[in-house]
Amino acid sequence: MNQVSKLRATFKSRRSPFLSAVHDIKKGFFTYTAVWVVLGWLDIKQRYRRSVLGPFWLTISTSVMVAALGLVYSGLFNQPLKDYLPYLAVGMIVWTLLSTLLNEACAVFIMAEGMIKQVRMPLTVHVLRMVWRNIIIFFHNAVVLIFVLLFFSRGASAALFLIPFALIIIALNGLWLGLILGVFCSRFRDIAPIIANFTQLVFFITPIFWRPEALVNRAWLANLNPFYHFIEIVRSPLLQGNLPIESWEVVISITILLGVLAVFVLTKYRHRVAYWV
Repeated sequence: MNQVSKLRATFKSRRSPFLSAVHDIKKGFFTYTAVWVVLGWLDIKQRYRRSVLGPFWLTISTSVMVAALGLVYSGLFNQPLKDYLPYLAVGMIVWTLLSTLLNEACAVFIMAEGMIKQVRMPLTVHVLRMVWRNIIIFFHNAVVLIFVLLFFSRGASAALFLIPFALIIIALNGLWLGLILGVFCSRFRDIAPIIANFTQLVFFITPIFWRPEALVNRAWLANLNPFYHFIEIVRSPLLQGNLPIESWEVVISITILLGVLAVFVLTKYRHRVAYWV
């Protein structure tokens, strides 16, 4: 048995950087599932510790924001409130998830500095913890969306079965971004404020408040915005009850590209993260 253990240890020590990166992702997903699930939930509890309403403050703030902006912008754009408010609600709630994943991806390893330096576990665990935490927040905000859709009598359609898949693919992109940006932001701390400013800019040029048709002959500009497609794979099934094929093609292509890039970054720099944070 000792000989077998030595052979296994030797094999692990000689494992290629690529296999080590893949093994990191695999172990993070399956072996340490309970770890990132519990840690993500504890993050939410810690954030709203001793609060009466807890994370439902998120629901209240989101509902106030959607209601106020809906009343103002429906008048500015001269659109019926029953059509505009659901459009705005879905856009705002999905955008909140996307932007938070993007911004928190930059600090995912920096915030986990203590655990990285003291506990030996896959880096993927820290990213999954961040993604899971934001998915929980999304579901709290989604309560607002349910009430909006019910109030304005938006009926269910067969396309609703796509929503879970849309959330899974958004979460998967959050994982890839966490691995990529988490590594580079650990080394270059100036990237995080650049991403934050970039996110603010993209917010105004993404069809959240306005519709792509408002651009008339320049509506094609919306299709160049990847954030629009990530929002559309949730918004279109909910509001129009159809399958946005073009948006799904774009999102799947981006997911594959980011996945390959994440594995490459993890292969090259995984062992340096502990020294950078």
